[in-house]
Amino acid sequence: MGSASSEQRTNTSRPHLLCLLPPSLRRQFLTDDQWKEINESFDVTANESDRNWNEQQLLEAVPGADAVLTAWGSPPFTEAVLEKADRLRLIVHMAGSVKFLFPGDVVDRFVKRKGVAVVSCAGAIAINVAEATIGLMIFGLRQWLDHILAFRERGVWRDPSLPSVPKTLSGGTVGIIGAGSVGREVIRLLHAFRDVAVFLYDPYCSEEVAGALGARKVSLQFLLGTCDIVSLHAPALPETERMIGEKELDLLKDGALFLNTSRGRLVDTEALVRVLQSRPIFAILDVTDPEPLPTDHPLRFLPNCVVLPHVTGAGIYGYRKIGVMTVRALNDFFFKGTTPEGAIDWDRYQLLA
Repeated sequence: MGSASSEQRTNTSRPHLLCLLPPSLRRQFLTDDQWKEINESFDVTANESDRNWNEQQLLEAVPGADAVLTAWGSPPFTEAVLEKADRLRLIVHMAGSVKFLFPGDVVDRFVKRKGVAVVSCAGAIAINVAEATIGLMIFGLRQWLDHILAFRERGVWRDPSLPSVPKTLSGGTVGIIGAGSVGREVIRLLHAFRDVAVFLYDPYCSEEVAGALGARKVSLQFLLGTCDIVSLHAPALPETERMIGEKELDLLKDGALFLNTSRGRLVDTEALVRVLQSRPIFAILDVTDPEPLPTDHPLRFLPNCVVLPHVTGAGIYGYRKIGVMTVRALNDFFFKGTTPEGAIDWDRYQLLA
């Protein structure tokens, strides 16, 4: 199961690192040189099975581990696991949300009490999502899908029913809902375009912070009724579930573009169907509720809706940044004694997706 026995680990001065990622996933994030660097600095026990371990395997491997690398599909750190984690000091989650790793109240009862630091690489994935979001904004505004299908399916070149002079991102108004890592990265990228007015709704973000980001903090109602583009990036929390319902969607302007690259359950799906069926609004959804949608779901067939299979977070650059963040986090924590980038602030844990 591992690359070193417990007896060997006792005799080494290097921190013991447990890598839960199967090799196929590990290689997406870490270059050979980065993996070599980790193995030179740490006494590594790695999952070599090419499938995710279960809780029992984690229970057997976690004693003596100073650090653990996790990702999508890793088993949770249950009470039983954390009781066995006698030396655990750092968890680096090579993905986004960490909440699934800590069921129940184990954060308060074990993780914080033991002083375990947890790092999320959500900032790296945010780069991929934000880049995709900008691309989808341009794709939707210019109605490229309609032009593509007009020629592919009907042989029509420059369909006269489509606008000959489309909207552009430059000179437009964009509303960002949620100032998390993705929302902030989208705002940063928007400043590369000319004369874009950026409005932000986030009850936990101050006007000063919004201004520093280059956005104007406004109410949700103002944002929805004003912007040419509305892009949803709020975290999935009990209080944000179905935060975009029929009354919110009714506020959108005719011709507005609505994007959701966060989580499907933030939107009332049936309300979205009704609004799209009755009004000239365009939606691009990377996430849905349920996910995936049934193959006969109306959103699949509406001409003013595009559904993607939850892919905006994937991308070589962001994945390689996960590797960079991981190596840096390990070095900063164990060898420099500094707080790593992406370390979870437990005072804001309840606000995380």
